[in-house]
Amino acid sequence: MAVYKEKCRGYEIKINDVDHRPPHCHVNIDGRDTKISLFTLKILNPPPHELPPTLRKCLRESLEDLLEAWEKVHILPPGGV
Repeated sequence: MAVYKEKCRGYEIKINDVDHRPPHCHVNIDGRDTKISLFTLKILNPPPHELPPTLRKCLRESLEDLLEAWEKVHILPPGGV
């Protein structure tokens, strides 16, 4: 399940309701679940190494909502399942 789910310019941006730190969102880029830091807007699990410009713009425009949604996530402890 997701606490946040939005489509923007062909990308689905999602934050899971149970996840781990650091604060991040998930986006499917080229068929791969890509984790993106909400603090730096950098990819946490490359490749790809760079965000598509249209996705970066979507994330910037939605950043306040994304950070608000992250506050609702149930955080897994390190090494926890």
